[in-house]
Amino acid sequence: MFSKILKKIIKEENRDILHMFWPVLTEQALTVFIGMVSVMMVSSVGDFAVSGVNMVDNVNFMVISIFGAFATGATVVVAQKIGAQKFKDAGSTALQSIIICVITATILGAAVMLGGRPFLRLLFGDAAEDVLEAAAVYFWFSGLSYPFLGLFSACTGVMRAGGNTRTPMIASIMANVVNISVAFILIRMGMGVLGASVAMLCARAVSGIFILLMLRRNIRGFTLPRFRLRLSMQVLDPVLKVGVPSGVDSMIFNGARVVLIAFMSGMGTAALHANAIANSLNSFIGLPGNALIIISTTLVGQAYGAMQFRKVRRLMARFCLFCSALLLIMLALTWFLADPIIGLYAPSAETSELARRLVLTLGFLAPVMWGFAFCVPQMLRACGDAKFTMYISVCSLIALRVAGAWFFGIRLGMGVYGVWMGMFIDWFGRGAGFAIRAFTNAWNKGGQLIDH
Repeated sequence: MFSKILKKIIKEENRDILHMFWPVLTEQALTVFIGMVSVMMVSSVGDFAVSGVNMVDNVNFMVISIFGAFATGATVVVAQKIGAQKFKDAGSTALQSIIICVITATILGAAVMLGGRPFLRLLFGDAAEDVLEAAAVYFWFSGLSYPFLGLFSACTGVMRAGGNTRTPMIASIMANVVNISVAFILIRMGMGVLGASVAMLCARAVSGIFILLMLRRNIRGFTLPRFRLRLSMQVLDPVLKVGVPSGVDSMIFNGARVVLIAFMSGMGTAALHANAIANSLNSFIGLPGNALIIISTTLVGQAYGAMQFRKVRRLMARFCLFCSALLLIMLALTWFLADPIIGLYAPSAETSELARRLVLTLGFLAPVMWGFAFCVPQMLRACGDAKFTMYISVCSLIALRVAGAWFFGIRLGMGVYGVWMGMFIDWFGRGAGFAIRAFTNAWNKGGQLIDH
């Protein structure tokens, strides 16, 4: 009798996962595809335009992670409130999270618009003048778009906390259609980087306003309270306890990526090209895993808020299993298509061989370690265990990824493969730490898994 009930519960949980999974996967895949198309369109302007936009995007990742952290905190806390059936509190938390996210994004955007040009010269002063000019234009419009991007990030986080992944998918599709359409027209009119910048601003404005209008409706059992531009630290405190550690983690992670690029800058063109190719394939391979990370936050957060601790543990194990299975499928597909895909980048023989070697190593290790290294920490955050998760992540990042990349890549002369060895060792280290944290019930203070 018990086994039949358990099978029924598991079947329902799997159905919930699938119901949320495909819209998020569609959204992620579309974003990657449109990003590739955008790069191709900007490439028609010239190498200086691509270099300038790429330069700004690397800075944007770090800036956006600051207000993106509030969106993560909002998703976790609102999901927990919904799980506990505290729908009024969920609405208050959602509104406060949106307000602080937009305020933070506006302040950062104003700083970029006022000081972006000298900041870029400080960071990339050795770049050619036309590259810096293209970067300055794109950076100014990026700052102008930050409030809309902050609004979109917070609202989608709140919607996903309630289990609604379709509306964010629709908003993302709208944004991408606007981006491509406007960019195509303006670039054809000879506006170059300015045209691409205006298109990006229009896309973020449309998606941000649309998602807010949709959220004003009754979304999955809770509504936003009446708007008041007043922050309540009592409501925001649990959001910040998750968001701040997540933001610190994200900023240090992106900072470490810059350090690793600096390591590889002296390894030659073939190494840099192989790294770029392997990273592109890695983004494609990781699409289903990233989608699982997003929906795991909602389902684990709701279960934790409902004090269904056995379900939390069950979901943790299942998401790790699904990550491994989907990675195996994606890697099998990538191995089958590896040569023609790598060939699209027109690599030299040396670059092609190195890129293939990196992807094959990734194929052996990712199904075993990736889920524990990246999906489990997000589920720990969904239980409110964000601070200790940050400690594990930062310590592993510095002691294993950065130090390992230097030791293998530079000290032992293994080049870009040595840098990737540091990354794989970091996966193992952080994955082991998170797995111990998760499956010893440390997120529940080591208590027994009793559903209330």
